[in-house]
Amino acid sequence: MPMTKASQLNLIGTLFLLLGILSIFNLVFLSQIGEQVNADSLANADLRTPDGKPYDGLKEQRTMQQSFLLGMLIFSIGFTVISLLTGTFILKRFSHRSCIIGAVVTLIAFPLGTILSGWALFVLCNRNTKQLFQERAALRETDFLD
Repeated sequence: MPMTKASQLNLIGTLFLLLGILSIFNLVFLSQIGEQVNADSLANADLRTPDGKPYDGLKEQRTMQQSFLLGMLIFSIGFTVISLLTGTFILKRFSHRSCIIGAVVTLIAFPLGTILSGWALFVLCNRNTKQLFQERAALRETDFLD
């Protein structure tokens, strides 16, 4: 039974690494969207209100768009780092609690992250799986003592 859990953990860790690598491409799409926002034709237009006064709403709109893109960039980088770390921790059997937290955070990414994280949480919450992490920690401590 523990051997099947070990192979499932290896597969889950590899899939988390793949999810992290795929989410790197999100950054490329976000940069293209940022370039399109900067090249917006309305930003250079001379718009006026019905009174004839210059319309200042475009500055606020541009500021909101840039803030939104910055937030998406930060979120995307954080998600990528969390996915890569969770995959690495699962493969190395480093920290059981960190793997569970990473899986819970990755639940946000619908649908792939939700499916993968649900499966990961199901496997990580098993008693045999926790023993695998404890055995690996015991091996690291004995390697340190040698």
